Amino acid sequence: MTDNNKVRIRISGNFCSVFDNDCYILNYFFDYKIIKAKVGFPKSALDKVINVLEENKINYEIVGEDNSVDFKNLNNYKKYLELGLAKNQKENFYSIILDKIKNANEEQLDDILNYIIKVLDE
Repeated sequence: MTDNNKVRIRISGNFCSVFDNDCYILNYFFDYKIIKAKVGFPKSALDKVINVLEENKINYEIVGEDNSVDFKNLNNYKKYLELGLAKNQKENFYSIILDKIKNANEEQLDDILNYIIKVLDE
């Protein structure tokens, strides 16, 4: 499990990875897809990732290198972790709803669409 207050970035060749809770933070900012508690991105995007982490005062470490930033009490890791988890939960919920809509029969689909239009028009 990663440190609970810093994003740990691992570099392997031309690819970077983050794991566990750190995934939700990078997904929140960049929409990187989370697969089995891992987010990967090209090393060419590393500067962009670091800039966003620094702009938002999120502690990070590049594992195996002497490159880390510690914002101490200003660290926003937990704030963006919560936002990332909430975003991921909504995306999972959307996916479940879309699957149910795809499997609905014609009558159910008409009811769903009418209900959505009614709610959005309120």
